[in-house]
This record gives sequence, C-alpha cells and structure tokens, in this order.
Amino acid sequence: MKLGAIYTVFNGIELLKKSIEQIYNDVDVIVIVYQETSNRGFKDEYVRYKVAEIVQHQLIDSKKVHIIPFIPNLGIDTKTNELNKHNLGLQFLKQQECTHFFLSAVDHFYRTDEFISAKQKAVDGDFDVTLTSMFTYYKNVTWQIEPIESYYMPFICKLQRQTQYVKKKWSLLVDPSVRINTDSSMYLFKEEEIMLHHYSMIRNDIENKFNNAAASSRWGDKAKIYLDEYVNATIESKLAYFGGRGLKAVPNYFRI
Repeated sequence: MKLGAIYTVFNGIELLKKSIEQIYNDVDVIVIVYQETSNRGFKDEYVRYKVAEIVQHQLIDSKKVHIIPFIPNLGIDTKTNELNKHNLGLQFLKQQECTHFFLSAVDHFYRTDEFISAKQKAVDGDFDVTLTSMFTYYKNVTWQIEPIESYYMPFICKLQRQTQYVKKKWSLLVDPSVRINTDSSMYLFKEEEIMLHHYSMIRNDIENKFNNAAASSRWGDKAKIYLDEYVNATIESKLAYFGGRGLKAVPNYFRI
C-alpha cells in the first residue's frame, strides 16, 4: 500500500498541523489543496502563506507534504467546486503512484491506534471504499454532539486509474462531494474500530466558517439563527443546526 492523504483548506488553518500530526507517520504522501477564494467568493490572500508556514517550519519532513492551489469557478454551485477540488488532489496522488487514499479536512482527526488498525483492515479486505461514523464537536473541543450524526465519511479507498469524485447515489448517506465512482465494495467501520473526530464547529473565526461552508448557500435566513445559536450555546443546549441534538462533555482527546 502507498497511502495518500488529500487535505482541503480555506479556513480553520489553526487546526491543520494537529490534524496532520495524527496520521503523519502512517501515510506516504500528503497533498494540501488550498484556495485563497472560497467557493462563495470570499477572499483570504494569506491562506497560501499560512499553509506554507506550517509545512516549511513546523512539520518534521516537509518532503512528504505537497501544496497545490485550487481556483474555484464562482459561476457554478459550491458542491461542484468541492468535487473539482477533491479531484485535483486525487489527480496529484495518481501522479505519485498511490494505491490508496483518503480525503480529509483541517477539522478531521483520528486516533493513531485506530488509524493503524483500520488501515490494515482496508488492505486485508481489499475494499474499494471504507467509511466511518463520526463524533462531532461544537464550540468547545470538549463538547461533543449526541447522539452521533446519521451520515458517514469515506475513509481509506482504493485509488484506481479511473477513480474520480462524481455526482452519483450511494447506498449510505454521505456528502455528495465525497463520492467516488469506483465503489463496487464498501465496508463501514464499526464505532469500536475507528471513528472520525470531526471538530466541525471549532474555529478561531466561527463567522468565517458559517459564511463559507458549502452548505451555507442553502441556509437562507437561517444563517444568522445558526450563528446566534452558536454564540449563546451552553452544554445544556439543544441545537437546531444539528436537528435538536444535545451536547455532552468529553476529554480534549487531541490536546487542541
């Protein structure tokens, strides 16, 4: 196995180094696909410099990590831009002759022991696609959404010559921008095997997150409601953003 990781970056860069550290020793190639203009047209010309600072000065061996830019087409929808960005990273990993890959964001974290075990199972099972459930975190790194969300994230997948991110239906509920066409065999990891820790709502600048999330284009008037809910949330809150789910206190597993 030659395993590649695709990181997609616009905001939340304060989480990137910690996220990479969790999987760094157990992958062969990391490609960071960054954009200085969000899929909704907001600009941050410093993204490139922030990412370069992490790679060149904070990671142990930057030769393993590659950085490539993505320029969104603001004439198309946000999910199609996401799809195109993911395919850009995928094409890079094909050039690196990776046999397997997984897609990550700055707020995706895995326990290292679970990652190593799941990586072996993905190879032994010869699965085209593996997926995980996720723990989601909100406002505070020790506030976890409960019950867990009812959708999944693709994990380690086989990288074949024809593999592409495409718009198609899957039997399991996943984001439409993370589905690949080479999906003949799937394995959903059990919760006790591995979980994605999704620090989705952990940001230094949460307003930037709300303004630029791919899903925000369909929120309409709810955007301000969701932001106000976030600002005023306590551990006892029931969150409209998460379908009325609650929160529970957990440890700071990754010392974020």
